[in-house]
Amino acid sequence: MRAAGRAGHHTFFWVILLLILGIGVFFRLYGLGDRDLWTDEAWVALAATQPTAPEVLVAGKSTPPLYLLTVWEVGRLLGRSEAALRLTSCLLGIGALLLFWRLAGRVLPPGGALIALGLAAVSRRWVYFSKELKQYSADLFFAVLVFYLVERQLRRQGRGGWLLLTVLMALGLGFSHPLVFLLPVAAVVLWWELPDSRREIYRACGGLALIFAGYYWFFFRGQVDPELLIYWQADFPVLTSIGDFLWWLGGAWSRYGRYFFGTWGAPIALVFLLAGLIYWLKSSRPRIIWYFFGPLLFALAAAWAQRYPFMGGAGGVRLMMFSAPMLYLVVAAGIMAVVAWGWRRWKIAGLILAAVVLIWVQPVMLWRENLHPRANREEIEPLVRYVQTHRRPADLIYVYYFAIHPFKFYYQGPQEQIVWGASCHENCLPLPPLQLRQIERVWLIFSHFETEEDIERFSRNLLGEDWSRQFEQRLPGAALFCYVPAQAMTAASF
Repeated sequence: MRAAGRAGHHTFFWVILLLILGIGVFFRLYGLGDRDLWTDEAWVALAATQPTAPEVLVAGKSTPPLYLLTVWEVGRLLGRSEAALRLTSCLLGIGALLLFWRLAGRVLPPGGALIALGLAAVSRRWVYFSKELKQYSADLFFAVLVFYLVERQLRRQGRGGWLLLTVLMALGLGFSHPLVFLLPVAAVVLWWELPDSRREIYRACGGLALIFAGYYWFFFRGQVDPELLIYWQADFPVLTSIGDFLWWLGGAWSRYGRYFFGTWGAPIALVFLLAGLIYWLKSSRPRIIWYFFGPLLFALAAAWAQRYPFMGGAGGVRLMMFSAPMLYLVVAAGIMAVVAWGWRRWKIAGLILAAVVLIWVQPVMLWRENLHPRANREEIEPLVRYVQTHRRPADLIYVYYFAIHPFKFYYQGPQEQIVWGASCHENCLPLPPLQLRQIERVWLIFSHFETEEDIERFSRNLLGEDWSRQFEQRLPGAALFCYVPAQAMTAASF
């Protein structure tokens, strides 16, 4: 009977495991090409569709070089559709999920590992970035890989595997910028836990330092964008006083919690996080706490040096995606510990706590959001196609500043009579009056704006009272307006 019970338990475990993995993979594959490319994706796409590798790297701006070249190569094989361009991110996201299961299974009991996998599988951030043409799923993949390899080396007591670790991390530096925050953490753990392998550790660290210097010399130093540094100013530490710094740091952690768990879910997540930290502190692997906090400390130091934003506003927390796997690992341990604590004292309490966890996860919302993400949904392609079909020789097209890259990616028409927005605060068309009088119609195309009121106000400030709107079309996150001279509109009304 006991053997049959163990076999049934084993079968149930594998059914749950495969179900969670299946849901996670399904979420990451579903609708891969359903959304138009939004602003940040579009400039990566424009770089990745250049004809040669050197041109790709020049146009890539701050995108990691190996990620960009991989997207370029996949695009050459499969075309420039949204799904093809996002495929690299998708595969990295799926790979990160599978690897995360291996890592969780090594450091947590089976039940806790399933909880960790479940959090990662349905995480709306993890799912979303697996379907976005940006490098954040590479950040996830290599964040899991580095600590998986560390745990592997510890399990092997440092016997072999150093060349593999060095080569994989060297590749990772070309895919993920924040890997530089994780590698020192990994090195400290290996140095501390494997005193007999310190010669190999020094060699691996020295090799990676040389490789990073090569990346920096050939790629990274040319990717420092002064505009981005200005944009990130609010996300650098406030050092005027200790009080101001702590206030800034508290706001940063508040954004971090709300980004991953939602406004009302963040306080509950904090309880599980604290319980998880206690669990790991009492366990045989307190280094998991260092895995979580260590990279964040290095990121904070980079923010202090004004080189990397720390838990920024306006979605800037996405640059902390490298910390998500360890965050879920700590929170999962906390959930396991809290539910087990309730179950031992009173089984009903354990069931109630499990129900609280289920409500906290919000499965209905996650199902809807993971299948049809609302974040950065900017359906500009139909509007570009419309204006491309209906424009006349004497028409002018004005492209809103944040719509420039998506417009350039989708637009296939003539390039004459197009004005590229210089900022999102322009108050007049940058054309001489004589040329402006020769314009029959002005098309304004928008995407990546905050509110409908913003683009209405922008349109009025840009064109003034001399132009009247003849036509408009609005789609999620995008809009197209057509204006004619006010005199022509008045004459047509009589």
